[in-house]
Amino acid sequence: MKTYLDFMTQGVSWLAGMIYLLIFILFVLQITLRYIFGLTWLWTPDFIRFLFIWGIFLGATALYAAEGHLKVDYFVRKFAPTKRTMLEIGLDSAAAAFFLILIVKGWEIAGIRMQVPFDTWDFPTGFAYAAVPVCGALMLLLTLGRIWQRTRTMLGAKDGKDD
Repeated sequence: MKTYLDFMTQGVSWLAGMIYLLIFILFVLQITLRYIFGLTWLWTPDFIRFLFIWGIFLGATALYAAEGHLKVDYFVRKFAPTKRTMLEIGLDSAAAAFFLILIVKGWEIAGIRMQVPFDTWDFPTGFAYAAVPVCGALMLLLTLGRIWQRTRTMLGAKDGKDD
């Protein structure tokens, strides 16, 4: 399972990076066309907004997968290893509950936004907002994998010496 999650994490990181590269290219192209050739593509701001939403959520997923998100662990590090693992499982469980809310409410919002097109092209904004439940599901999978791994580690390492 860990190999699958690592592969997924690499794919999400790569995709987020490519999205930001594409956003950069589109901005440079838009500026070049506007100020040098006097042309403008009306669809680029909406497409950039679409890419930006997906890039934010995929980037957050990649950051969460790498455990690079902001956390204050000053007190957690003071616990004995078994208690620390139990606390981490509790925190992961709270994160899993949050990701479930992201999935359910994100799905609702994406469904509502399917009736609302982008400003300059006839494409539902719901596809942009679908990033919320999709990335929520990916982060939930990562969290469940962490809970599974930490539980196995705790049960395998629990010998009463570190309590």
